[in-house]
Amino acid sequence: MDTLAFSNTEKARYYYENAIIESNTSSDLIRSYKLLLKAKKKVPADSLQLRFKINDELIYTYLSTIENALPFEDLVQENCDIAHLTQDAKMLVNCDFYYIYNEDYETIASIKRSIKRLHHSKYIAKENDLIEMVKSIELNLGIVHDLANNKDSALYYFNSLIPYYEQQKDFETLKDLYNSKAQTLKQSKRYDEAIIYYNKALNDYYPIDNQEKMVMVTRNLAETYYLNKNYEESATLYRDKIKISDSLKTIASARSLEELEVKYQTSQKEKENLELKADKEKQRSQIIALSGGTIILFLGGLFFYNNQRKKKLLAQKEQELEKGRADTILKNQELATIDAMITGQEKERKKLAEELHDDLGSTLTTVRLYFENLKEQFSEEKSQVVFNRTENLLDEAYEKIRLMSHTRNSGIMASKGLIPALESLAQKISQGGKVKVEVLHHGLDQSLENSLELTIFRILQELLSNIIKHANATNAVISLTAYEDSINIMVEDDGIGFQADTKSKASGIGLLNIEKRIEGLDGSMEIDSHINHGTTVNLDIPLQ
Repeated sequence: MDTLAFSNTEKARYYYENAIIESNTSSDLIRSYKLLLKAKKKVPADSLQLRFKINDELIYTYLSTIENALPFEDLVQENCDIAHLTQDAKMLVNCDFYYIYNEDYETIASIKRSIKRLHHSKYIAKENDLIEMVKSIELNLGIVHDLANNKDSALYYFNSLIPYYEQQKDFETLKDLYNSKAQTLKQSKRYDEAIIYYNKALNDYYPIDNQEKMVMVTRNLAETYYLNKNYEESATLYRDKIKISDSLKTIASARSLEELEVKYQTSQKEKENLELKADKEKQRSQIIALSGGTIILFLGGLFFYNNQRKKKLLAQKEQELEKGRADTILKNQELATIDAMITGQEKERKKLAEELHDDLGSTLTTVRLYFENLKEQFSEEKSQVVFNRTENLLDEAYEKIRLMSHTRNSGIMASKGLIPALESLAQKISQGGKVKVEVLHHGLDQSLENSLELTIFRILQELLSNIIKHANATNAVISLTAYEDSINIMVEDDGIGFQADTKSKASGIGLLNIEKRIEGLDGSMEIDSHINHGTTVNLDIPLQ
């Protein structure tokens, strides 16, 4: 069978069925147990019926005293959980039987527990019309009552079951039932009746073919004849028992001899195979030795010539390698120079793009805000003011482009400082009429390092630009607080907000720039935003 194509459920069932076959056709319980373990590893958690069956077999394997078997309690607990989950009647009955089979029956308490469980199982089986199961439970009730010395109760169950199994023609079970009833009668000192049922167990329908069971019933009958003072019949039966026992021993001995013979023959064959192999190896060694002498003489003449030739080739290869190394060094130097030029150009382009986006982008965003305000609230009286402000902003944009073409450093930050530049930016945005921006600062009496101030200014420009474009806010507050080793910046607005946990921080060049700038400063950024409840961006930047 192509087991590789099986699903896990199919593999589990395959191993399970093989284990059942193994346990029924051989006495090798270890192999059956290993197959059951394989099945248990493969069975999916939702295959409850199959899991139950596999565990069921493993439980009885455990009761067969296999070493290092899976813990009985764990297996029983798992199957009982499945039974209660599915409310399957047969599973629930089996759950009771696990505990019944594992009782020691050495105390009254253990016997009472078993009787209670059996009655519970009988109720479940009866409610679900499981007649065969009801009868099996009643048979076990009879046996347990017999162990508890409740002879009348035991006989009640045995007597009620005999007609049922006679009608079913289940003669194997019927013979066991006759033997159990005879045992109970013998212990009740009703020897004549016991003898009748022992004889029925031995002779009715057909003789017992199981030799070991035959010995047991014959011994019980012999003991009963002896107790009934029929010593002659008892002696005859004991002799029969000895004959059967001797035949069993003979069979066992014969089997042992067969096994020994097989082992002996196997070892002889192995010995012969080893001898043949040794002879072949010896012949092979001799051939190799003779051939080797000839080859050595031939190779000896070539060795000197090849050695000189190899030396010459190695010298040539070494020269080629040296030349290759020199060429590689030159190429690497050229590549490093080109890489440095490309990196410098990329940095320059990136810096220019950031400045265009951060500086001019913010200014032009404010210009657009003025024009939108003009469009929404057009009047001759207000138009001139808006036009004047727009003209000033365009002049400022032109000035910035002119400065960027002459120098790469920021003249604004060097001449004004961070706080004045931010206040100027806030004033310009507030004059647009849509968003009122307020700057609050504490502990920033002294200027920061120029490049840091520039970076912070660019970050705040971008955040304000986002508020103008996307937030629909009417108020925004920038709070800057300087500590000994860090600066904290908080930007708040009362806009529409967004879901901070689902919005990507890296969506758009603005937030991407902010994120990269903060990472470059070894700082951290947190965004707290909720729909219709505004947004707060919190930045922590180390000063050292």
